[in-house]
Amino acid sequence: MKKLICLLTVFVSLFFMQVPVKASDINWDISKSKTATQLDKNYRSQVTLSLPAKSEKLVSDVVFVLDKSTSTQIENQTLDMLENLQTQISQTNAKVKVGIVIFNKEANVFGWFDLENDLDDIKKAIFKEITSGTNCHAGLLAGKELLDQDQEIAAKRKYMVFVSDGITYMYNQKATVTAWSFENDGIVASWPGPDNWNLKYGQEALPDWDNYLTDVKEKLAIQGDQYDYLYGEAPTNIMSLEESKEGLNSVDKALYYTVSTYQAMKDEGYHCYSMLANGYSNYPWATSFMNYLSKGQEISFKDIQNDIYYLLDQGTYVEDFMGKGKDNYGNDYDFDFITDTKQFYMMVGNHKYVPEFIEENHYGFNHQENGYAYELFYYPDEKEHFIWKMNVPVSQFEHVQLVYTLQLINPQKKAGEYGEYDEDGHLFKEGLKTNTQAILHPIDSFSKELEPEEFLSPTVSYKVIETNVDEPEKPSETIKTEVKKSTPVTTSPVATGDDTKQEFWYVLLGLSISTLLLLLIKHFKTRRE
Repeated sequence: MKKLICLLTVFVSLFFMQVPVKASDINWDISKSKTATQLDKNYRSQVTLSLPAKSEKLVSDVVFVLDKSTSTQIENQTLDMLENLQTQISQTNAKVKVGIVIFNKEANVFGWFDLENDLDDIKKAIFKEITSGTNCHAGLLAGKELLDQDQEIAAKRKYMVFVSDGITYMYNQKATVTAWSFENDGIVASWPGPDNWNLKYGQEALPDWDNYLTDVKEKLAIQGDQYDYLYGEAPTNIMSLEESKEGLNSVDKALYYTVSTYQAMKDEGYHCYSMLANGYSNYPWATSFMNYLSKGQEISFKDIQNDIYYLLDQGTYVEDFMGKGKDNYGNDYDFDFITDTKQFYMMVGNHKYVPEFIEENHYGFNHQENGYAYELFYYPDEKEHFIWKMNVPVSQFEHVQLVYTLQLINPQKKAGEYGEYDEDGHLFKEGLKTNTQAILHPIDSFSKELEPEEFLSPTVSYKVIETNVDEPEKPSETIKTEVKKSTPVTTSPVATGDDTKQEFWYVLLGLSISTLLLLLIKHFKTRRE
């Protein structure tokens, strides 16, 4: 009895092992995709390598968080960048949405604007005259909220440009300050302002910012908001002079919350840029703080424009190795790249480029004054592969695609279904894989070589079925001889596996459970007798 129960348990376990598991979404640093069509009657599949990913919407969000004290020069540079970006995308099907946040003691939000059509409205928002107070935290909170709300755009297509002098002493959406005490000409006072830093640390004090912020975090966990009050109102709880020696003041908390919100946006995957609006000698700590946010890098609006517009820089290339291996019956399979120039081409946006022969196994696309914009080098050796090289930058706003054809050179004749279809590889099927490996070697818009990234591997399938054909009866025979022939038939895309196999396991599970119940009933009846 125990042996039988164990056997049925095995059947049930095998059943659950056959149920397909849905794959999770894949996140890459570089947007890319590889897709393959199902094998046709000639056992061919059309494969597409795409940068950015074939399915990605070519829409980007750009939010400017600008200090009210931003100089006219910086404002003009912001507009110049947007005008250049508008020109770049005008010949594409892409879209850039622009949000503007101008902050003083609170955030003033303008947007969203369509860059292609609303440049005049963007200009008015940028030059809006606003005065009174500096609340970096409120500005960043508003900028983050704008980006967070757009759920249709991937995080890697969201950009935030923060421009400030760093002289901040307010925090929260509604301007909040700390009732921190200090001595002023023999009188104990508690008003907030940027001079709170000088009164506590000294005008020239420039901390190690990592250590400083860690210390603020620890003290904030103890102090909390017990001395907070809305700016412009009277405080109800004032920190004593003795407590104020170690307690956090308005500047401490404003700087900490600014860093925390800025980092939170980076953690979301947004591209964040910190730029110094103006530097003031009376507040060197503020200039030092802005340099800390930017990690000491001098970022220009031209750099930001390139980062928004370009996905990858020239010199990027892809290595693609043709698929081969064992199918689900243990048979060898092998795909060949078809070198007929009618069987591969490139698309850049809506423009099609056919290959031009340079020399044996070397082709160029889109011939320009300085050579070809793209090249393909084919290597027909044991590890058959090609290298697809970019000699120009790859834009975020146009799909750059290589489309080519693979030939399965050794299809099976015996009846059966070979492989499983997975158009873009996200189901992680084992075969028939169109490539053993496809690797992107990226260079970013700052000409920095990044870590290689692998494409997912699409898989294809085909089915061979048996048909019965009666041969003409021979004079000496009275019995018909049945002859079996194999006919290849392509199958439609399958998202969840082999339905026939699943039905078999469902039937087996039902029979197993029924048998177990009958045996248990018989067992208990025997015991009672």
